[in-house]
Amino acid sequence: MKDELEEFLTKFGVFKVGVANPENGFGMAKEGCHPRDVMKNCNSVIAFAFHTGLDYYTILDYSQKRDVESRVLSIYCDWVSYQFANFLKDKGYNAVVSHGFRDEKEKIARLSFKLAAYETGLGVFGRPSILITPEYGPRVNLRVVLTDASIQPDEPLKSFNPCQECDTCVRLCPINAINKELPPPRGFNRSLCLQFIDKIREKTNRRIRYCGYCYNHCPVGKISKKTFRLSRWKTLLDLSEQEKKRLLQSLT
Repeated sequence: MKDELEEFLTKFGVFKVGVANPENGFGMAKEGCHPRDVMKNCNSVIAFAFHTGLDYYTILDYSQKRDVESRVLSIYCDWVSYQFANFLKDKGYNAVVSHGFRDEKEKIARLSFKLAAYETGLGVFGRPSILITPEYGPRVNLRVVLTDASIQPDEPLKSFNPCQECDTCVRLCPINAINKELPPPRGFNRSLCLQFIDKIREKTNRRIRYCGYCYNHCPVGKISKKTFRLSRWKTLLDLSEQEKKRLLQSLT
């Protein structure tokens, strides 16, 4: 059955598919965010990944008082998720598309896509708690579907250790939110990172949405390929060195 799943998803641009048994692993899941908290009779967690390149694309509509945001790639990936769930249902299984936050204020998802991708062998956690794949590093868009179908699970990538001899993100992080002495992702200060991103958005009137250092500069995988060509969120990396310096000084 796994071959059928992969054949179905690769037609939509998915480059990798993995399966995990919810009875094993998921020890890092936060309380209430285990696969069986989302689907009680879940027997298989299916994670799959799209390559996104360096760009994070959006369409912005300023005709309203507030921005109306449409993340084109994310909408497409969501659509593929529901197509895949229907594919499983047509085969007689129940399927649930995991989405949304359990705690929106703290940005805690009902089910961590990164954790699911780790448990299914798509990639490993990097120092800044990003999911790093052997093929494209962190430059991927993940989706997860839960099902009561019993599918042969994959194993986590135990032999893949891209951060072992690398400290690129540690050196580049503008707020020193990554502790090199602790193994990934334990050395990452998530609260400090989120606070920094909130300050960037507030200080720039949301013109700058992300930092981008760890994502764009991770040396793992292919980084030059582009996907869609629409407007994208600006990051600190889009600013001139002078603008970047002024902004960072204003935040400290």
